[in-house]
Amino acid sequence: MKEHEIRARREDNRVDSVKIVRSPSNSQEWVILFKDIEGKTFFLISDDDHVCSYANLDETVEALDALGFARAEVLF
Repeated sequence: MKEHEIRARREDNRVDSVKIVRSPSNSQEWVILFKDIEGKTFFLISDDDHVCSYANLDETVEALDALGFARAEVLF
């Protein structure tokens, strides 16, 4: 799901949980998973439809903060 879609769902209180997990394709990177209130899970993706991945947790948290989120569960 793209940033603007995640922002819209957050503003409508449709995001149930946010998780930061290791990237399935590169264990040295982190990705963000969003679960909506209907139980569907989405990766954060870029405008060119690639999963957004981050080199460290600091970058990942900054991305979530920019989207307006204050909490996330980290799974490692």
